Amino acid sequence: MKFNKIALFNVEVNASNPAQALSELEALLERGQPAYVCFLEGNLLSRLSSDAALRKALNDAALVYPDGIAVLKALRWKSGTSAERVSGPSLLLEACRFGLDKGWRHYFYGGAEGVAKQLAERLSELYPGLQVAGTYSPPFRELSAIEEEEITQRIEASKPTLLWVGLGGPKQEFWMARHLSKIEVPLMLGVGAAFDFHSGTRPWAPRWVRKLGLEWLFRMLSGGGRTFRRNLICVPKVAIMLARERIRCIGK
Repeated sequence: MKFNKIALFNVEVNASNPAQALSELEALLERGQPAYVCFLEGNLLSRLSSDAALRKALNDAALVYPDGIAVLKALRWKSGTSAERVSGPSLLLEACRFGLDKGWRHYFYGGAEGVAKQLAERLSELYPGLQVAGTYSPPFRELSAIEEEEITQRIEASKPTLLWVGLGGPKQEFWMARHLSKIEVPLMLGVGAAFDFHSGTRPWAPRWVRKLGLEWLFRMLSGGGRTFRRNLICVPKVAIMLARERIRCIGK
């Protein structure tokens, strides 16, 4: 399968839709080469111009989906396509459903203590027969080399098909890029807040809010002080980047 990628903000972004995304995940698995998938939203977008390491991590990903509404708008302007938003939290649910009869095994790595386990339990209730390879919530600190080796061995021994990484951005993007050649897992996906949303530890924006492209505002108001302060910096940066991209597209 050939992926439709568009250069956007110095990153190759996939012009796709949720249904195609599942086929693209399946194509990566059939290809048989370890890979990882990223979801480009406002927080990551605001960092791109000043963080070369993040740009490299995203460009080394097999797939980068437009998660934030600003990314999606810019992608549509530049590509002239009707690309759709592909969010990490939504794709996690769809992949669990889609992979039931394919025997996909899921490992959940990330979240605060106990969140990954709670996530797996909730998803198993939603999708009876879901194959959970394992869960692990790492401590909020840098792991030692010995700890890294132990968790790598634990994940590999469970033989997952999909390794879901919920460390938050950009930490999870760097983690996946660093572990691509170090861990024998077919596919890693960095889905950040999906762990909190689907475990029930944080509210997920209602569907109508997501459809209106206002999930960023919902998260800002419901995600606590840290998220609020981050978005106070992030949102103006993204607005400026989006305006510049619109001007460039009109100029062409």
